[in-house]
Order: sequence, then structure tokens, then C-alpha cells
Amino acid sequence: MDDSDLSLFLSLAATLGFATASLVYAEYSRKVSVLWMNCFKACVCMIALTIAVPVIGGWHEITPFSLGALALSGLLGLNIADLFLLTAFTKLGAARTLILFGFQPLIVGVGAYYLFGQPLEGERFLAIIFLIGCLFTFSLERFRTEKRWEIAGLAFALIGVTLDGLGILLTRSAFQASPAVNAIEGNFWRCLGAVVGFAIMSRIRPIPLISGLTQWPTRTRIIITVAAFAGTFLSLSMYLTAVRIGHLASLAGIAITGPMFATFLESVIHKKWPSRYLIVALGFFLAGFYVLLRA
Repeated sequence: MDDSDLSLFLSLAATLGFATASLVYAEYSRKVSVLWMNCFKACVCMIALTIAVPVIGGWHEITPFSLGALALSGLLGLNIADLFLLTAFTKLGAARTLILFGFQPLIVGVGAYYLFGQPLEGERFLAIIFLIGCLFTFSLERFRTEKRWEIAGLAFALIGVTLDGLGILLTRSAFQASPAVNAIEGNFWRCLGAVVGFAIMSRIRPIPLISGLTQWPTRTRIIITVAAFAGTFLSLSMYLTAVRIGHLASLAGIAITGPMFATFLESVIHKKWPSRYLIVALGFFLAGFYVLLRA
């Protein structure tokens, strides 16, 4: 298996893990708070990485630019972007929010073209039409059911996706400037940037990190903690490995398979068929995804 195939496999595995964990994030962002859920999963990831880095490869030489880029990437992607995404989860649901990740290949692809010289075929822009179809379908669904357009949820999701894409570009820049740094170590510095951001936020708005977890029975605590571990440490470690060696726009294209996983799992958990609007939105998504794969 060459680096290209390995990067796609790792990206797909990471996407499946994050899509599954997202269902838990959506549930407890509503039941506790978006800020608590996001901070808790970042802290779980930080603890895991602190243990993992010395065991897997140890520390390597890193330039000040790479350190700053990774920390800023974590602040943007794991802190601020995820606050927007988890808020969108509470308004739209995990599956609908993840569908909007279809915009990320375009964002990352344009950035990778200008920053790293990676080719960007014109066909990718055809996907915009289908992705806009997703947005309109979601807005129409909310208008038909609640007599209002769900603009806020869509805006939160798109802002989160854009910031996450910027984080990916910063991460790739950091890896190129410090090639000895591996994905686990890079993930540590990203997570540190996010945790420092939460520490600053907590001075303004206290985050009930312990009490937010202990209010639930033991089984629920385990589910939340495992989801935090799988959706951050495992998924991010696999995805950052893919980002380090793969083609960025292609990886972002693989990442938008997440909505299909999330939609299937939501249907199984809630024992009901997806709405016809969600099915239409998935149709637009698959059409856009097909264009991306051909590009």
C-alpha cells in the first residue's frame, strides 16, 4: 500500500470514528452545554496524547513556525470551529451538519493550490451547485415544519467547516516546515493550543468540567468518555497522518462521507427512516461527491 492509498484509508477510518462520536457530542451538547462538551473532549484528547507521544516516537525537533502554526490550528479547528459545529449539531442534528462538510474540499483545495501548489481541477467547482442544493433543502425542511428558515444553524455549520479547513492548511504547513514531526506529536501541539484557549475562556465563563460529567450514571460517563477519545485522539491521529502524506483536497473529499455514516446510525438508534428532505440533501451530496471523485 503506497502513501496515497494509505492516506485515503486513514481518512475514511477517521471519518467513520468522528461521525459516530458526533452523535454523542450532539446529544450531550444539548443536555449539558456546547462549551462543556467541546472542552471535555479536548481534555480527554490532551491526556491521551501526553501519554502517547513519549511511547510512539517521542519528541522531535520542531521550528517555532511549526509550533505556532500547530497551536493556532488547534485553537481554530479544535476549539473555535468545534464550538460552531457543536452549536450547529444542536440546531440541525449531527447528520445534517456533517453534510455541510461537503464545502470543505473546495475550501481546502483552493488553499492547497495557492499554498502548496497542489493541482485544483476546474470540475471541483461544479460541486458547488449540488452543495448549495443541500443548504436549500435543509432550509426548506425547517421552513415547512417550523415556518422559519434555519439560517443560524447553517451559518454556524459553515463557519465551523471554514475554520476547520483553515486549521488543516496550517497543519500541513507545519508538517512541511518540520518534516521530522509525526502526526501524534503534531496532534499534541494542536490540542495544547485548543486547551489553552479553553483555559482563557474559563476565566470569562466557568466550564463545569467535572460536574458536567459526574451528574450522569456510570454507563453514560463511559459512553461520553469513549466518544471523546475516539472522536478526538483516534480520529485526529489517523486524519493528521493522512494530512501529512496525502493530497489535501482528496482527503477532504473522503471526509465528507461522514454524513452517510451519521445518517445511517441516527436511523438505527432512533429506529426511524430519514426524512425525505434529508434523502434529497443526501442525493445532492452524493452528486457533488461524485464530481469531486472524478476531478
